[in-house]
Amino acid sequence: MKLMAWSDHFVTGISAVDAQHHALVDMVNAVAPSLSLGDAEASRVVAPLLDKLVHYADVHFKFEEALMTRTQVLPEYLVQHHRTHEAFVTEVLQMRQQYEQLGNLTGKELLQFLISWLTFHILSEDKRMASQVLAIGAGDTPEHAFTALGPVGGAPNAVYNDALIDLFGLLSERNRTLTQTNQQLLAAKAELETVNRSLESRVQARTQELSRANTALLAEQQALEASLAQLERTQSQLLQSEKMAAVGQLAAGVAHEINNPIGFVSSNLGTLTQYSEHLLEVIDLSRQMINYLPPEPRWNLENALQKIEYDYLRADLPDLLKESKDGLARVKHIVSDLRDFSTSDEGQRVTADLDAVLERALLVVASDLAGKVDVVRELVPLPQVLCVATQITQVFVNLLINAAQAMTVSGRITLRSGFDEDDVWVEISDTGCGMSEDVQRRIFEPFYTTKPVGKGTGLGLSIAWEIMQRHDGGLQVKSAPGVGSTFRVILPISKKAVDV
Repeated sequence: MKLMAWSDHFVTGISAVDAQHHALVDMVNAVAPSLSLGDAEASRVVAPLLDKLVHYADVHFKFEEALMTRTQVLPEYLVQHHRTHEAFVTEVLQMRQQYEQLGNLTGKELLQFLISWLTFHILSEDKRMASQVLAIGAGDTPEHAFTALGPVGGAPNAVYNDALIDLFGLLSERNRTLTQTNQQLLAAKAELETVNRSLESRVQARTQELSRANTALLAEQQALEASLAQLERTQSQLLQSEKMAAVGQLAAGVAHEINNPIGFVSSNLGTLTQYSEHLLEVIDLSRQMINYLPPEPRWNLENALQKIEYDYLRADLPDLLKESKDGLARVKHIVSDLRDFSTSDEGQRVTADLDAVLERALLVVASDLAGKVDVVRELVPLPQVLCVATQITQVFVNLLINAAQAMTVSGRITLRSGFDEDDVWVEISDTGCGMSEDVQRRIFEPFYTTKPVGKGTGLGLSIAWEIMQRHDGGLQVKSAPGVGSTFRVILPISKKAVDV
């Protein structure tokens, strides 16, 4: 079935225009049977046909308007004809949008639009356009060609009526075969939709109820877990702070009490060293003169020197004094650490770059790392912070030395830095022996150490922790046996530091 049969009514006399019109009629006739059904088959061809019509309009309208421009038809008519083209494109695009967004554009609506366009535009406007183009081409003036236009006649109505009669016959035949089946399907569909709506409504209501209850329960559980975690952290920090405060008071008192006896012991030990040197010189001199003594005094002196094992005493006494001095120096160092741990004097706070502070600490411990540790830097530029730079340097030095001592043979220390909106941080990671969870829980306690006796005071990490507390910062650790340890130093970004 053809919706519209090509006839002489469509011929304009311009071969290129007629060829394009013929192609449009063939395009519509090809999909007319599907469009007339008004079912899924029509929906399948609507979108492709609209796309083809957009392409047709772009090519055909440009050709016609270029032809009229070259022929120099009356400008007023060119504007009028252009508006009819715009109206077609606007209508096609609106139907395309309606189909994409709502899906309710039927094939019958599209057919109605195309029939109107084919009959009244092609048979009316395009014939008027062709008449002027041909007249001007034959030597007529644009004005006379326009005023000479006459009515097209009844051709549009005749073609339109023939098309409608053909379409009605097709629809009647199709409807007779489908009416009874459609009525049965519609009745069954209506009944099924009623049942489905009732069931879906109940399921949806129950699902929403369960979803709300589950969401509320999950939110409560998450809030409870977060509260418990925060409570544990707060409790741990509070216990640590109270412990440090108590130990700090004790350390201050102990350091003060020990400092005085250390002073006079150190002074006496220095004097004793001088006295012993003088006595040894006198005894050595007496041994040189022993042969000049009478037999009995000489025998008494030799017997006395042999009895005290003078040669051994002569060699051992300087070593004993040196070991005593070393022990006293260690006691002084412990007392100094105690005073540093207990002091509340923060010194002068200045803006500082933690990366630069870390580099200074590396210079301090360079001899401890040389030949044993590879240092890898993964540092980024950091915002400046307010701090006592010497104290933060002390923290880094303690951490670097501990990292080096954790590697018995050789290893790698990785230095990282970063920041967020509130804090800057520096990490010191080693590939050493690592620590168990029990050790990690105690490493910031004063005097707790895993090093052999005489190798550490157990105050280094305690002092570092106390310094970070004074700076409103933090010191965190992550470690695992056989893997290594990572210490993170955290300092807040203060507004003053940002404004500087």
